[in-house]
Amino acid sequence: MTDPGPLSTKIKNTNTNAALPPTRSSAFYLDFAIFEVENVLYKIPRARLAEESSLFETMFTLPPGAGNTSEGEDDDHPIHLPQTERKDWECLLKLLFRNPISGPPEFTLDEWVSILKLATKWDMSTARTCAIEKIAEHDGIPAKKIRLARDYRVPRYFIPSLVQLIGRSNPLTADDYKDIGVECALKVVSLRERYYDPNHNAGMFRQQRVASDISSPTNNSWNGIVSEIHKTFTDQDEFYR
Repeated sequence: MTDPGPLSTKIKNTNTNAALPPTRSSAFYLDFAIFEVENVLYKIPRARLAEESSLFETMFTLPPGAGNTSEGEDDDHPIHLPQTERKDWECLLKLLFRNPISGPPEFTLDEWVSILKLATKWDMSTARTCAIEKIAEHDGIPAKKIRLARDYRVPRYFIPSLVQLIGRSNPLTADDYKDIGVECALKVVSLRERYYDPNHNAGMFRQQRVASDISSPTNNSWNGIVSEIHKTFTDQDEFYR
């Protein structure tokens, strides 16, 4: 029986384009970049970062520097990301390179804040929107949401969080003051003192503050507080317009 020869020879003999050099797949020939964050190296597909952020897209098109070696080409010439913490960077990478079938990874509140921080910094609109939505699902942190609204330009957090601070029964805590700042806190305290639940006749002085039904933007209590917020926070328009 005649030996048919190696399989590779058979394939080669049937390939009409055997004389042509192979071409690179536009979708599955990946180009990687080396990044350094807090003295740790990361090898990341360039295309995913460029797809998410125009800032990275521009970075990857810059001409090589001295020595004709582009940043990110190898471990000796990584792209440095100053003022970036590893914990924030790794959270962002986990989101960007997640398995789309399994959906977004399960992050803690602080991890979503890390993603919001870098997504805002690098203009990653999809990741930023995802983080904003996930943070919005966390209840009971109105002061923290006000701080996030200011730090990362999320105006949708501002009014609902102020309403919660003003309408709740518990007083402001030291952490609340730290998050929203003294000036904002004084305005909130002023509104809390002026605000009375119309469903309770508690008199001028109250032993315990009565919490109002402020769970829905459609009720009168919510609308009344919002009206006073707009009068009081005239210097904070950029946060809730």
